[in-house]
Amino acid sequence: MALAAFLDLDFGREMAARSRWVEAVGKASVLLLLGLALSLAVVEAYKQHEGIARSTYIYGDRAKRGDGDGGIKLKSETLQEGMFVEMKHLDHHADSPLHQPESTFAERIQNAVKRSNKRVAGFKATVASGVTPRGVDFDPKLDVSVRAASFESPVTSSPGSYVMTISLGSPPQTKTAIVDTGSDLVWLQCSPCSVCYHQNDPFLDPSKSTTYKKVNYSSETCAELPQRSDSGGFCTYRYGYGDQSTTQGELATDTLTLTTTTGDTQEFPSFVFGCGHKNRGTFSGTDGLVGLGRGDLSFPEQIGSLIGSKFSYCLVEITSSAAESSPLIFGDAAVSVGNSLNLQYTPLIRNPAADSFYYVKLKSIKVNKQNVVGIPSGAFDLKRNGQGGVIVDSGTTLTYLIQSAYSPFLIKLRSFIKYPLVDSSQYGLDLCYDLSGVSDPQLPSVTLQFQGVDVDLPSNNVFLQIDQHGTTCLAFAGTSGLSIIGNIQQQNFYYLYDVENERVGIAPVDSCGKLSMSRSPSEAQRDEL
Repeated sequence: MALAAFLDLDFGREMAARSRWVEAVGKASVLLLLGLALSLAVVEAYKQHEGIARSTYIYGDRAKRGDGDGGIKLKSETLQEGMFVEMKHLDHHADSPLHQPESTFAERIQNAVKRSNKRVAGFKATVASGVTPRGVDFDPKLDVSVRAASFESPVTSSPGSYVMTISLGSPPQTKTAIVDTGSDLVWLQCSPCSVCYHQNDPFLDPSKSTTYKKVNYSSETCAELPQRSDSGGFCTYRYGYGDQSTTQGELATDTLTLTTTTGDTQEFPSFVFGCGHKNRGTFSGTDGLVGLGRGDLSFPEQIGSLIGSKFSYCLVEITSSAAESSPLIFGDAAVSVGNSLNLQYTPLIRNPAADSFYYVKLKSIKVNKQNVVGIPSGAFDLKRNGQGGVIVDSGTTLTYLIQSAYSPFLIKLRSFIKYPLVDSSQYGLDLCYDLSGVSDPQLPSVTLQFQGVDVDLPSNNVFLQIDQHGTTCLAFAGTSGLSIIGNIQQQNFYYLYDVENERVGIAPVDSCGKLSMSRSPSEAQRDEL
């Protein structure tokens, strides 16, 4: 009995001790959970205040640059998968500042060909000038109204064939600028403007932006320019183009506003651009130029670290480009769209003599699946001196082949065509046929065989019907020095410039117009409800 009583007493003490321990643990757990909840609430509040997924991008030599050189950091508080822009053809789209509705299609093609010839000359001049030095000082007293060659400005290609809208400043000022894959700098005409060409929109007014800031001359950002000048401690730029057009002004930063692929808007503070106060040339009545080249100051390079160093476009057919826009996508969203199209990739090649251009390796050409005989071995190779090679360019209308390849290509092409020839000189083209009365023309296809990709061009990517009488002309031309894949050959193909991985992805699509994202997904969903 005594032993039982002792055991009961000991058991009771143990249970009481366990009860006290459980109670203590329970209180501690409650306090721990309360503390954790409070911590999460603080973190969430901080996120909402500071912006989710904050990121900072410093372009070029990223680790060496800071805030003290005129605002060279590009920051985004809430990142998106990609940015969407509509490209409109300079000659054909009804909203283009150059569009002339009373002009004929043939006249618009003539204008595009003339502009492309100047652009090709600009490409050649860039390559001929050799490796472009950076940070070279120029004499700001030299009048910008003289032609580009007079002040030995590094010359880039002439402006391209498409325009886009760009919004800069706080509040945003929206302008229309030429899209140029052959140059780097983004610039707009700014007030006050002492020497300026005519544009339809008001000039960009820096005084109306609360976030406009000049870049310091001593900054590494300023040193990225081919030519610069010290203006009271701030950076002045000067650029020349192949058609002798020039722009000069102050290098500055301001807030860039873009539309995301979800239909929202996204701000990019401290975007670097040129504020042009002295500009010579027409630039087709637009407000400036957006450089999409491979340099550090280019549009895709500046925003690349935030959303991915990639961009893509899909060019609608030139015959339907009066009403349709071509989608231009920046960031990782460009890859997402491309993955659904079974992209094939060809490597990008660097040319030190023209480091802004997108060079690729073209191996051979076929006509109607048959090899073109007579093209010299290595005709499309990029030479050690920077000559030769093949550039992919959205701003050039025709495809220009080096003459040693173009001549046998032309012979092969003509062997498949039995229609009567017509005078092509009035259009600035090499080969035109009379297809009047032909309901179903039989014209050959062309295959461009790049390294890793065969691009099969249907006949409407090879020939253009110029007028209502059935005059149909070849959209290729011969040249010297280098070859260029033009935009007619790129129509209804998805082109992804994966700069980060040094490659270009290409895939055919039924219609580039169907890829247009002119309305956000949220708008489409609202319409369906």
